[in-house]
Amino acid sequence: MFEFGRELRRIFRNHGRMESDPSLYELMNLQLLITQGRQLDIEGGRVSTKNRFMPYLEAAQIWREYGRRTGDPVALRRAASAAENAGKEAKTAAEAAIAALEQAQTCILSADLYETHDLLTSAEDLLAGGRAAIQDDDSLRARFNRVEAQLAARLAVKQGVGEDLELALLAMSHIDRAVERADKRVQHTHAAADKIEAAQARYERADLLTLVGLDRCDSSLMGAVIKDFEALQARFDPAYEPVTWSRVNLRLGLAMVWKGEIEGNPGVISEGISLLSTEEDPVDFEHSPLDWVAHKQALAMGLQALAELTLNEQIYDKAMQVYDLALKRPLQKGLALRGQLINNRAGCLAKHAELKGDLKSLDRAEADFKAELRACKPEHDPVGWAILQTSLARLYVARGDITGFMMERTEAAYALEAAVEIFDEQHLKSLAKGAQMQLDRVREQA
Repeated sequence: MFEFGRELRRIFRNHGRMESDPSLYELMNLQLLITQGRQLDIEGGRVSTKNRFMPYLEAAQIWREYGRRTGDPVALRRAASAAENAGKEAKTAAEAAIAALEQAQTCILSADLYETHDLLTSAEDLLAGGRAAIQDDDSLRARFNRVEAQLAARLAVKQGVGEDLELALLAMSHIDRAVERADKRVQHTHAAADKIEAAQARYERADLLTLVGLDRCDSSLMGAVIKDFEALQARFDPAYEPVTWSRVNLRLGLAMVWKGEIEGNPGVISEGISLLSTEEDPVDFEHSPLDWVAHKQALAMGLQALAELTLNEQIYDKAMQVYDLALKRPLQKGLALRGQLINNRAGCLAKHAELKGDLKSLDRAEADFKAELRACKPEHDPVGWAILQTSLARLYVARGDITGFMMERTEAAYALEAAVEIFDEQHLKSLAKGAQMQLDRVREQA
């Protein structure tokens, strides 16, 4: 396997460029990534290795990709350690800058997966330290611009796009510059690696535009995302770039769902659902677990939006089935995606029960959430505990809406107050806002 892996790296390595080709990773399953990562760790640590910088750097990229697909905290730590080792082995200022850039990307990814926002400060420091060494290297400057745009977008979201649009606009200017430089790079090289990096820059623009569009209920921003990603999707082949194609398709489908939801147009929502429910997914759970789960969540959200617009109980049932399918898969505790799934499923269940006036559904869901709470320790997973408490309180509110009386008012208020406090401590503004809204409803019924 080692000889096979070394030959693949030789074939796919860019001529004269320090970074490896991420288009190779697209075709590697999780087991291949693990094998490659371990062999590169060994190669970097071997005394006889003449240049340890390269295997350490590629190991960092391999482990980061594995961490992005699985949320495995061990892989993220290995990625950070390998990048740090690459920095120690750097022989030029440019190599040191590349190692710092890799460390920064791992910090940003960890913040995305586990909402550990303190790591964004670390990423900012790493980028500032490496920026001075890249002024004469167009390729490195383009990569730094893309990662700086990633960081600017996350800092804007952390502040809250609904509270301070200036930060979002500043982040968007960084992103537009990164997209422009990435596109120029693609035109110059036509390399698969550069195409993928250019797509990653567009992810940032789409995600930020989507957040602002949702906050302001502006369907024109969703239309801009749809136009951009329809053109982007045509650049990729799901047979050769399955992961990138899948991530593009996810954003395109969700943008259609949210555009239809804002406009009250079930036809547009249905188009988004159609994109997200292809019979043969280019990426299955074994190849990229988190991409697969994210697709299922997006499909469930699209079905839920359509059900709320059409008041169709069968579509609600289908949405719940897709949520349940996604939650049956094992996910790391503390993952933001897992919390979103639990929260969204609870909201879908509550709205469906309100539509049907079905108390039995709420009773079953309450028993499920209480069983999860018994297994979840707040000192070990405070955010997960708070999400479960918020979801349980949402069911109590729904039961109160159906029956006209909330027996669990005191219990729900206590749980929501604790959840708001935890979300505030963790700087999770959207979750804190949702929990506070539920708490206000509970107090209104007092």
